[in-house]
Amino acid sequence: MHIENSDKGLTKTGMKSKSAEIVPKTRKFFSKRFFTYLIKLLIAVLVMVMLVKRVHTREIFNAFHSAKLEFIFIALLLLIPNIYLQFYKWRFLLRLLKPVVSNTETMKSLLAGFTFGFITPGRIGEFGRAFFIKNCSWVKLLGIAAIDKLFSIAVVIFWGAIGLMYFAGRQLFLFTLIPFIIFTLIALFVIYYILFHPELIKGFLYSLNIILPFREKIKLLMSSLDNFHRREALYLFVLNICFNFIYLLQFYLLIIAFESAPIIPSFLALASAMLVKSMLPISVGDLGIRESAAVFFMKKIGLLESSAFNASILLFAINLLIPSLIGLVLVLKHRLLLIKNGS
Repeated sequence: MHIENSDKGLTKTGMKSKSAEIVPKTRKFFSKRFFTYLIKLLIAVLVMVMLVKRVHTREIFNAFHSAKLEFIFIALLLLIPNIYLQFYKWRFLLRLLKPVVSNTETMKSLLAGFTFGFITPGRIGEFGRAFFIKNCSWVKLLGIAAIDKLFSIAVVIFWGAIGLMYFAGRQLFLFTLIPFIIFTLIALFVIYYILFHPELIKGFLYSLNIILPFREKIKLLMSSLDNFHRREALYLFVLNICFNFIYLLQFYLLIIAFESAPIIPSFLALASAMLVKSMLPISVGDLGIRESAAVFFMKKIGLLESSAFNASILLFAINLLIPSLIGLVLVLKHRLLLIKNGS
């Protein structure tokens, strides 16, 4: 009788322990991070639906039907130098920390970053590439990934600011335009002065190290800048200029696949759209935001909304969707390997 009761007690205890295990998993699933992702996904869907209704589905399909495929094909081929420049930039930074890093490890890390970036606003998930580099501190790797991101955004801001000044000059009065230009130039000067003087960034991190509790992590983050000086900053800037030019060239080729467009105004409009998209990381994969910005600015130079929308969607498919799918295979293989080693 005593044994039976103890068995019942064990059964109840076992049931309680199982329930206790299920609750944290459920909470984890319905965590703040999950709801944040869900909200951003919903924003992307809603913006895309509203944009399609505005542009009209018939116009979108008609534009695709009459598209010049040769320009789309050239834009697709430009994915090769696009990926190579990103690979070269990442390898250049990695070798500041790990001189013996292989091309294979670098490429796997880059493609995995595409996959994580695909599902996050502003492609912030690209920092996940740091976890695919072996025998190197992940904190240091996050530091150089942040440098790569900063310089990439800085180039987008540079060209985007020129584009915005161009469009502002067509809309604003002189007494309003001059303060806008002065403020923009001062902001650009401050940004680039800081970027080309890495010791200032290191000094800022040192200040954080004094006031924040996790000092060891910040020391490691600071050490990621030990081999990054003004020469490396200028070199990285040039690489990002080249990458940004290829990106805008792809965008322009996709535009003229649907409609003739002037080169310089188009580049300024597309640069402005990329700046706005970068400043509003509120949807997954920047879906809807990129398309809306492209439609808005290309309409300013007299292009059809359907041309801008279609070009933006194709750019997303070529530069983000294709690399992300390749990266997904690598991520899944890596995950299966971890599970196998764990078992």
